[in-house]
Amino acid sequence: MSDSKRPSIHDRLQRVLIVASAGLIVSITTTMWFTEQLRASIRWPIVVSLVFIVALLSATILQRVVAKMIEVPLDHCVDAADAIARGDVTHIVPEAETHEFQQLAASINRMTEQMAAATQSRMRVEKLATMGRIAAGISHEIGNPVSAIANYAHVLRMRTKDVPGTSDPIDALEREITRIDRIMRGLLDYARPRRLTPKPIVVDNIIDDVLRLLADQGITRRFRISRQLEAPDGVVYAERHDLEQVFVNLLLNAVDAMDREGEIVLRSRINDASAFSESIEKRRTDPFPQKWAHRPSKRALAWLARPESPPRFLQVVLADSGTGVAPEDAERIFEPFFSTKQPGKGTGLGLAIVASTIENLGGTIWVQRAREGGAAFVILLPLHASGIRTVTPPGGVALP
Repeated sequence: MSDSKRPSIHDRLQRVLIVASAGLIVSITTTMWFTEQLRASIRWPIVVSLVFIVALLSATILQRVVAKMIEVPLDHCVDAADAIARGDVTHIVPEAETHEFQQLAASINRMTEQMAAATQSRMRVEKLATMGRIAAGISHEIGNPVSAIANYAHVLRMRTKDVPGTSDPIDALEREITRIDRIMRGLLDYARPRRLTPKPIVVDNIIDDVLRLLADQGITRRFRISRQLEAPDGVVYAERHDLEQVFVNLLLNAVDAMDREGEIVLRSRINDASAFSESIEKRRTDPFPQKWAHRPSKRALAWLARPESPPRFLQVVLADSGTGVAPEDAERIFEPFFSTKQPGKGTGLGLAIVASTIENLGGTIWVQRAREGGAAFVILLPLHASGIRTVTPPGGVALP
């Protein structure tokens, strides 16, 4: 039953009282009609006894109704509040039969979900700080020796270029040195602060440029690319290089997920926060029907709940027809060094850098199942002042 169709407490009590009163009147009238031939000394004790029984029965029914409508859902809410006070943000308030308590349950459930998201965000910040310290230490302790090894490998190649059987081992040595260097640079890009010089950028133009770059390199030539870019005024304040790296990483992941062939879809549009929130006003665990087939993750819920969240924002979706992302990995894929690729195929830093970049821009990113069957990465970014005049297209909050 939808929230709007649930009866209020006043309506339910009014119905119960009407039914109880009608039953009492009918029972008294019927009793008096059947006993009108009896003597008064017999008749009135019977009438009084029946009235007492009906009144007691009505009171019992009313008490059970009140307990079911008020006491039980109130106990559920108190239990949830106690759980929150203990630090347990996994407690779910079950649905109630009345409109008032259903609204209260939905509010408590949203609050616990947002608190859980805030806790996860704090843990990510703490982890990022730790990664920054580790990156600085690794850069100092390993960077110089790795550079020295690379130089020695180059000298070794020059001195043994005429020696049979030495080329392959030296190639492998240089390849692994390059891999270590790539991991180091990715770790530093993820963890260390950089001096930024952002400027207003049209994201649709960045996407077009990245697609052209990868097509020229032959990386995406085997795949069907569909562009549904509907935000020509979707301007964000960012570093061009950072946004390019975001979409390069996401597109390369999509290519790896599809192996030899498949479909990649890119969508962009400007959304209104209030309309977007209407599609996620209930928890994923709530039993009532949802408005949209896909709902944002806890990352999006926490982002929308922030006081500084913008009234309008740019939404970009990159979806593929690959293998997708397992639900249990939906958060872990944004952690550094977590990778679902085969060993040696990736560093596990690409998506961590993507998430860090998007969050540094004041946005958020999450992954869900795509219409195309694979993974759909959804990005929300605050608009720059020059891009807030765009009108939201009809159905602008639909997700893949």
